Amino acid sequence: MITQKEAARLPPPAGPGDRVGVAALSGPVDAERLERGLAALRGMGFEPVLADNAASREGLFAGGDAERLAAFHRLAAAPDLAAILFTRGGHGVLRVLPGIDWELLRRRPRAYLGYSDLTPFLLAVVRRLGLVAFHGPLVGGELARGIGRAERDSLLAALAGRYPAELPLAGWVRRGAAAGPLLGGCLSLLTATLGTPWFPDLAGALVFWEDVNEPAYRIDRMLTHLALSGNLDAIGGMIVGHLDAPDANIVTDGPAGDAGRARGEWGMEALIADSLRAFSWPLAWGLDSGHRPPNLTLPLGLPARLSDDGGAPGGGRLLLG
Repeated sequence: MITQKEAARLPPPAGPGDRVGVAALSGPVDAERLERGLAALRGMGFEPVLADNAASREGLFAGGDAERLAAFHRLAAAPDLAAILFTRGGHGVLRVLPGIDWELLRRRPRAYLGYSDLTPFLLAVVRRLGLVAFHGPLVGGELARGIGRAERDSLLAALAGRYPAELPLAGWVRRGAAAGPLLGGCLSLLTATLGTPWFPDLAGALVFWEDVNEPAYRIDRMLTHLALSGNLDAIGGMIVGHLDAPDANIVTDGPAGDAGRARGEWGMEALIADSLRAFSWPLAWGLDSGHRPPNLTLPLGLPARLSDDGGAPGGGRLLLG
């Protein structure tokens, strides 16, 4: 197991012409959506190999815990799969994490790409295997709905290991520059692993997070929970991706205007600033990754830099690699 102060290495590159696994460790996936996602993979030149349990359904999951693990391990043992993607998120990965054969994964290094419920798994790949893992589109999700050119280019470049790269940021809560390995994912899954062996070591990291359909009070509660745990004390900086709150009195595109402030309303930026007011590290928002398009692929574990472009007007950049 590496420490987060060590740089994770990129997995062997994957690209058009390669066979790639499609695993189902979380919730069940609609058959029509899955077929559209598989067709999209073929359209990008990949040959998808579907997990045995992809059509299974048991309660909340794509088969029971043992079935999901066994099907995943069969894919992981295949010597000719250049990468493993995932059908969907939802819920289920936390239940099977302790049963994953990490030595099997270590013997066959490859790219793993997913997000949402896959967040703890991807961070475990970084920490336990020393491999960069990719926060990016799901086969039965983004690939099924159809990805835009920017999402496609980002996914293909990530799997091919084409770094360095840079991504624009929309704005700042606190401007500044910082560097460290990029870690994070879905905020609710990050907080779900607090107090367990699966929570990542965030010291020195640039922490990225995003989420969807979480009311403002839950966003504040999760950020407060992370702050009270002490795990944000030594991070290098933070970047917020896509974030959609269903609260009618929260303006998600920035601070509320004068009329909103008169009613006591906050924009999401103001809510986050207040939740994290005890810290001084740089805090940027508006990275195009998460539960709505465009969901650009991010290399978790890769060295990264947060740049405010010397304080010049604008959102700054996230520099990867």
